[in-house]
Amino acid sequence: MKYIFLLLISVSSLVFSHNKPQRLIPGDTILFVAPSGYLKHDRMDLAKKRLEDRGYVTLQANDIFRQHGYLGGTDERRVQEFMAGWKDPKIKAIFPGTGGYGTTRILDQLDYDIIKNNPKILIGFSDITGLHLAINKMTDMVTFHTPSPMYGLGSKGNLPPISDQYFWQAIENENPNGYIIDPSKFKLSESMITFHGGKGKGELIGGNLSLINTLMGTPYEIDTDGKILFMEDVGEAPYRIDRYLSQLKLAGKFDHVTGIILGKFTRRATEPPDDENSFTMIEVFEHYFSNLGIPVLANFPIGHYKYNITFPIGVMVELDADKQTLQIMENSTRK
Repeated sequence: MKYIFLLLISVSSLVFSHNKPQRLIPGDTILFVAPSGYLKHDRMDLAKKRLEDRGYVTLQANDIFRQHGYLGGTDERRVQEFMAGWKDPKIKAIFPGTGGYGTTRILDQLDYDIIKNNPKILIGFSDITGLHLAINKMTDMVTFHTPSPMYGLGSKGNLPPISDQYFWQAIENENPNGYIIDPSKFKLSESMITFHGGKGKGELIGGNLSLINTLMGTPYEIDTDGKILFMEDVGEAPYRIDRYLSQLKLAGKFDHVTGIILGKFTRRATEPPDDENSFTMIEVFEHYFSNLGIPVLANFPIGHYKYNITFPIGVMVELDADKQTLQIMENSTRK
């Protein structure tokens, strides 16, 4: 019996032995970087002011507003800037200004040993998914799928209450017993949808669906076995989302997940309407997720959407699709 007890202790310690950054406290230094698309002065200036008003010190390179085509600089410069943040001991958090495109061009040029040995808070969403998934795979470090400085802290109205609460709770607060993400406590314009009820536990992994697909077949390919998978996207027609999901299905990425959270799959106003014979986005999701036999929650407020809840990637969570909540079961940071 004592051997079983020791084994349970060992397994438990392994489950919660993630590489975690220190939580942020006012006075800490945050570095703005541009590892993806180029940045806009007005939005970054507003994000900078709001962080400094909260008590943080912000730093940025003199050339942070550089532009190289649709990129925030050459691959070499973006790698140099990004890695400088991990090497500098006074920097506690790295805030990519925005997504866009470009992270997949630099993943094979990053020094993951340096990143692993200098854990810091990394935030962002959209194209920053490339960094989240690569760092998760190569270092086991907890990172944070969050609003970005340009589309969040730098937005005219700042972070709405639901985004604000879970953003700061994840990266500032001590949460020794975790916390529960419950969107129903906020007045949102759209309701969540439960495709399949029940509860599921596992590490939280995911991000932007097109980035998840782009990394298939690479060293940074997503590992979904035994995990809670979340996905979101923007500007994609139902048939394109169908294509992405079919690739993941054929690759076995849904075979051993313990739960699925589908975020917002928003369309842009400039896009033409779908063909009259098109499936709706919800119908596409039903095709893939209604009969998996695991908890599946759709229309969750994450992604390219006004209400973008922060998800700590790599921590243990429990999805309750009946209550439509996500319980963070451990602290995402350390003192």
